[in-house]
Amino acid sequence: MSRKCVGCGAILQTQDETKPGFVPSISEEMKICKRCFRMMHYNELPKIVASNKEYEQVIDDVVKKKALMIFIVDIFSFKSTFHPMMIERLKNKDVILVANKLDLLPKSSNLSKVVEWISRECQRVKFNPLAIGIASAKNGAFMDDLVSTIDLARKERDVYFVGVANVGKSSIINALLKRTTSLTTDVIATSLIPGTTLNSIRIPYFEDNCALVDTPGLINEQDTLNKLLPISYKAIIPNHELKPVTYQITDQNSICLGGLAILSFTASKMVSVTVYASKSLYLHRCKTANLKELLHKQLGELLTPPTKEEIGKLEYAKTTFQINGKKDIWFAGFGFVQISGIAKVDVQYIKNTEVYLTNAILG
Repeated sequence: MSRKCVGCGAILQTQDETKPGFVPSISEEMKICKRCFRMMHYNELPKIVASNKEYEQVIDDVVKKKALMIFIVDIFSFKSTFHPMMIERLKNKDVILVANKLDLLPKSSNLSKVVEWISRECQRVKFNPLAIGIASAKNGAFMDDLVSTIDLARKERDVYFVGVANVGKSSIINALLKRTTSLTTDVIATSLIPGTTLNSIRIPYFEDNCALVDTPGLINEQDTLNKLLPISYKAIIPNHELKPVTYQITDQNSICLGGLAILSFTASKMVSVTVYASKSLYLHRCKTANLKELLHKQLGELLTPPTKEEIGKLEYAKTTFQINGKKDIWFAGFGFVQISGIAKVDVQYIKNTEVYLTNAILG
C-alpha cells in the first residue's frame, strides 16, 4: 500500500524530485517528504502547490461522505474566504463554521458582535451551519470550545476540515492536536504559499477509529495574494494583533494602502476612516489632486507592496461606494477599512480582485 507524507498528504516516491512526495529513500521511519521537511525546518517556500482542479476533485469527493464538516474561514479576510463554491457544496451538510485568526483582531473587539456579524452573513446567503465559532490556531483561543462542539456534533463520524487556501485549516488541526494530545510540534506542514496541502491527510484521533481529515485549500483567484509574488506576502499577511490606524478625512482627500488600493473621498463633512491591515503595509494620506503624480513617482517605491518587479504585471480597476453610517470596505486577502460618516468613496484596486461593502464587523 502506498504511504503518504503526513505533512502534505502526497504519496511518497523516490523517482522525481520535481513532483509531490519526493524522498531520497523510503524506510519504515520515513513519514515526511523532502518538500515538507524543508518548509518545517528551514521555512523554505514550497515550489509544488495544489491546483484548484485538484482541490475541486477532493471536495466533491468529501461532500459525498457521511462526515462532519468544519468549514474554516479567515476572520481577517472573511469576505474572500467565505467562498460561494464552498457554501454551495456545504449547504446540505452538517457543518460547523469556524472563523480562525481571532488573534489578529484588536483585544478591545466585542467578540459577541463579531459572531453576530458572521451569523448575519450566513443568513444573507441562506447558509445554516450547526454552530458558528471563533478561534485562533496561533494562541489556542477557544480551541476547547471547538473540541466540545465537535464531540457534540460528530456522531461517530470522521471530521473533515475544509475551506479556501491560507485560512489555517492545517494550523487549526495542529493546534487541536497539541491541545488534546502529548504532541508539541506541528504534524501537518503549513506555509504562507496557498496550496501547501496537496492531498487529504487522515489523522486517526477518536476512540471509535474515526479521524480528523485535512484537505487542500481552494485557491481564490480573486484574492490579492494570487496577483503578487511571494516577496510581498509577509508585507500583506499580518502575524500580530492589528493596530488600527484612524484618519479624519475631509473632502478631496485620499488614502493609499501601499500600492494595493487607493480610496478617494468626496464628502461635505469630515469622515472617520480606520484602516485594519498589516503594519507592514505602507499607508499614505494625500490630496486627491496630487494622486496621479504620487502614483507615477512612488508606486513600487514609497507605495509598496507591490514591488517594482510586480507593477508591470498588474492592472487596476475602479469602483465607487456610497457610505451612509458605519460601513466596511473589504479587500480580498489583505484587510478592510471602516468608514463612519456620509461620503462617496472612489476605490482604485488591483484588477480581478474582490472588493466588498458590508456593515461594520466591529460595530
